[in-house]
Amino acid sequence: MNAVIVCFALLVLAVLIALRAPIFVALSASGIIGLLLLEGPRGLEQVPIAFVSQLESYSLVAAPMYILMGEILAVGGLGRAFFRFAHAWLGRLPGGLGVASVGSSTVFGAMSGVSLSSVAVVGRMAVPEMLERGYRPSFATGSVVASGALAMLIPPSLMFILYSSISGVGIGELFAGGLVPGFLLATLMALYVMITALVRPDIAPRTEAKVALGEKLAATKKVLPSLVLIVLVLGSIYTGIATATEAAAVGVIGAIVVVGVFERQLSWANIKKILAETTQISAGLLIIVGAAFVFSQMLVLVRFAEHVTEWAGALTVPSWVVAVLLLLVVMGLGCLVDAASLLLVTTPILLPIFTALGYDPLWLGVILVVVLETAVITPPVGLNLYAMKSVMPQLAIEDIIRGAVPYLFIELALMVVMIFVPEIATWFPGIISVK
Repeated sequence: MNAVIVCFALLVLAVLIALRAPIFVALSASGIIGLLLLEGPRGLEQVPIAFVSQLESYSLVAAPMYILMGEILAVGGLGRAFFRFAHAWLGRLPGGLGVASVGSSTVFGAMSGVSLSSVAVVGRMAVPEMLERGYRPSFATGSVVASGALAMLIPPSLMFILYSSISGVGIGELFAGGLVPGFLLATLMALYVMITALVRPDIAPRTEAKVALGEKLAATKKVLPSLVLIVLVLGSIYTGIATATEAAAVGVIGAIVVVGVFERQLSWANIKKILAETTQISAGLLIIVGAAFVFSQMLVLVRFAEHVTEWAGALTVPSWVVAVLLLLVVMGLGCLVDAASLLLVTTPILLPIFTALGYDPLWLGVILVVVLETAVITPPVGLNLYAMKSVMPQLAIEDIIRGAVPYLFIELALMVVMIFVPEIATWFPGIISVK
């Protein structure tokens, strides 16, 4: 009987998502229906308790703090500065402007933790310049849309904070685990851009003009305070001086100094914009987290984790086969549900399965984020695609989607490699002491 109720609750969840109901409504409604069918009116008493207890988690304080840091940095013109810095040093490479886009998105993602901000800020500067230099629109937009998703993987990452709130894995460990895969993925994207530009120079004409050393040093000086901020935030975590939550507060103070003192961009209008955006994003994120825990409470009540663990342990196929199939399912669902919501929905289901198969929960968190990066660059809900469309409204959405497709195969290749070489995610956390 319990299995029927869980299946019905999952069906309600799927139907509401298909009807485009807000994800927090879909999660809370399916969870409430499941609790009501399992325990009657008494089950509803667990709803406010589950909702509030999840939002009381100390680790979740980091989420609005990193969002605030990202919003402060976004108004400081730093995306433009990072692109000029990357272009000054990398511009003469094959596909140099595309490589500069990947590099600047990687660094900006390490500051903001939000992929949409990275696409909007870097894309506004990089894509027009690439188009002016004769780059094909799909090739120009693809490098920005895909590399913008690196903000989900390279710390500080909101996705890791959400995963930590459900799995119990330390945020600092997840930040450390995402570092190597993040830079590996950035390197693979840059290599794709260079190789494609070498093979097809017609879609990415090479820049022959030399950049003077003085201009390179000036571009470096412009971004130096921001680079120091990244080292300060991540270094304080990896050295054990501060927790990830404490480092978030340090990051906010540092961002205020960088944008207010060095960039002189903290006008009252910008401050109001920063606070409004931070409040809106944080509220939307946290209500989804609370709703997801209501749904998880229903799964706990039917001992879902124990049953799934028994089922996984009884399978006779190699564990990597199950891992690949489940991650491909998640990748497919990413075409229909946004990444953060999908992470909150699937983690309580996948965690006991992968644990029973012998995989590290830390590894699972990292590879889930790698897989879910595809959710923001695949239609119909690929938010990075529409962020690029809003930045470059004159371009066809079909061209933007076409440019993102090759990067899906790069993400898929990294996923497969990580299944067979899990140390890509677990090596760095293993040599440092973080929580």
